Amino acid sequence: MVEHPRTGDGFVVRPAGPGDRGALTEMLTGLSDLSLYFRFQTAVGRPPRPSLIDPLVEPTGGCWVAEHEHRLVAHAMWAWAHGVTGAPTAELAIVVADPCQGRGLGLRMVALAATHAVAAGAAQFLVVVSAANDRTLRLVRRHWPTAQAERDGALINFLLPATHATWLA
Repeated sequence: MVEHPRTGDGFVVRPAGPGDRGALTEMLTGLSDLSLYFRFQTAVGRPPRPSLIDPLVEPTGGCWVAEHEHRLVAHAMWAWAHGVTGAPTAELAIVVADPCQGRGLGLRMVALAATHAVAAGAAQFLVVVSAANDRTLRLVRRHWPTAQAERDGALINFLLPATHATWLA
């Protein structure tokens, strides 16, 4: 399980914690409306309320942030999703600042979260995606081509087997 900062592409990825509340609030406040909606599936105030930030830095699983030039530019997390099925299920979620999207950072962050969740005992992942979020839908379809999707209004829920997550490591 990789938990150490990684550099080389200008991004430093590290575990997140309560001390990141302010920087995470600033990052989320600077996101486009669409990026905020794709991450939270609802309208989010600016700045986001502490009740939104707190579970992002102290989830039931794990969380990480990426920095670029001493500014937070991404957040990834996993949390236990109870009652989905009988198998231990980790919900995965990421958000990347608009200028940093499309550079592989989101994949790197979700890989870290998924690897950590598997090490903690997750047998499957829950990924909830807006039907309009083409970038994330392509990521899921590319790495889990046989994944079954369940439509729930404007959302698509994927239950993904963790056994296929070896590419994440």
